[in-house]
Amino acid sequence: MKKIMLVDDEEQLVAIMASVLQDEGFSVTKSLSAEEALEAFTSISPDLVITDVRMQQMDGFTMCEKVRSAQRDREIPFIFLTGLDDRRGQERAVQLRASAYVNKPFDVDDLIGLVKKVLPPT
Repeated sequence: MKKIMLVDDEEQLVAIMASVLQDEGFSVTKSLSAEEALEAFTSISPDLVITDVRMQQMDGFTMCEKVRSAQRDREIPFIFLTGLDDRRGQERAVQLRASAYVNKPFDVDDLIGLVKKVLPPT
């Protein structure tokens, strides 16, 4: 079973997304901050990270950089979610080799399709 780590400070959004992804056959770990996600990262070893860009202490981009530097031997796909529709964010996501940059609000079915494209369920 493929493992997805959801990282967003909007608890209700994380709960809904986790439920939908679990219904699609994925194992889901929820984190409400980038710091919490980084602490759990090694023990969870996710196959995909879906993260909000803007969070309280650490943003999703910084978290991705930390994961990329620590996991040099493994290219873990990232999908960034954002409430900002800005060119700088899109460019930053490209620099970080993100699989996608998705604007909120988003269609859940579109997100599921994107996840299955990046990470087919087993």
